[in-house]
Amino acid sequence: MTKRNFGIACLLLALLLTAGCGASTAATQTPSGTAQVTASQAPAAPAKTSGTALESLGLADGQYQVKVMMAGGSGRASVASPAKLRIENEKAFATIVWSSSNYDYMKVDGIKYEPVSMSGNSAFEIPVTACDCEIPVVADTVAMSEPHEINYTLRFDSSTITPAKEEPAA
Repeated sequence: MTKRNFGIACLLLALLLTAGCGASTAATQTPSGTAQVTASQAPAAPAKTSGTALESLGLADGQYQVKVMMAGGSGRASVASPAKLRIENEKAFATIVWSSSNYDYMKVDGIKYEPVSMSGNSAFEIPVTACDCEIPVVADTVAMSEPHEINYTLRFDSSTITPAKEEPAA
């Protein structure tokens, strides 16, 4: 392999790795220019080129849990793990619960997701199309003097997916 071909191969590999396993999806813009959808309204993302596609795991519709790791930000925030994972009509949605109540929205693939709970720590249901790769997300915090969007990555570990434990009836 020539130096030129090796350089091109390295560049392509770097582009693939930095793309992560997120894929672009379209969203309807609101009059203010902000895309707002709930996870169940989110369009299905195309098949992934890296990571483990959720479809390949053969999970039946139902409730699961999965270990999630977060990176990025200042290191002060964290997310609860394992996270709830809901499979419905061959689509997966994870409930991300932050260690703070100060997050007012999240963005995944440029689509804005509102909190699913208004009490306790901030919680969001977001689509998950792949595991075992870094998924870039943005979370907006209002904990500082003005709101700030902070970049994070989430990584769902497919080897840890198990049926959700039933919660006791109240």
